[in-house]
Amino acid sequence: MAIDKITTPAVTDDSVTAAKLNNDIISGTTELASEPADTDELLVSDAGTLKRIDYSLIKATSPGMTLLTSGDITSTTSTFTINSTYVNDTYEHYQLWLRGKAAGDGIQMNMRYRNDADNANIDAGYSWRVGGVADNGNGTNSVSGSEVRLTYAHSGNNVNEGFNMVLDFMSPRSNLVPTSCMWSLTNANTSDDFKAMHGAARRNDGTEKHSGFILFFGNGGDFANGTNYEFYGLKK
Repeated sequence: MAIDKITTPAVTDDSVTAAKLNNDIISGTTELASEPADTDELLVSDAGTLKRIDYSLIKATSPGMTLLTSGDITSTTSTFTINSTYVNDTYEHYQLWLRGKAAGDGIQMNMRYRNDADNANIDAGYSWRVGGVADNGNGTNSVSGSEVRLTYAHSGNNVNEGFNMVLDFMSPRSNLVPTSCMWSLTNANTSDDFKAMHGAARRNDGTEKHSGFILFFGNGGDFANGTNYEFYGLKK
């Protein structure tokens, strides 16, 4: 005799076994066409006992680069700042990709770190070195600078004299080692003369945490319209 429905008293513990489940118990269900939310639940067998688990506990958190912010400078501006919104204890190291033009001709580009409270730029105690690559040669350095000098041959502001830079911002949230940065930069200066540079710097105080940095030109220079950037965080 066929049974059309099962009443509650007829269902006992363990009476619904795997053999009684249809093969399409999963494939026959509505598809979730995106990554589950952190609070979505999955069913797992914990040493033979069925339990639920939130997706947040098992989703992949692989190390690697994460895009934190990007944008365009659409009008002439004097500074470019990355602050504690992006530089915090979530990530170990950071990388900036910056390309654009200077509004003035042949003006030095500089950098200062933000303090831990993110309410001031630090204007003392930097060691840095910047120089030309290969046949461009030469360079300059300081062991107690008020800022980090990023360019040895400064950018021009003619049509073909823009710059491209990749800057690594290392260990800003550590109070065990000095916050360091390393960069590579290409540009052109007077008469579209191509230059390639690289440099490195640190804050001499190794117990100090930092919440970001500010980039700016000396002598009243500015970033020109069309400058754009991407800023990434790196997890272990």
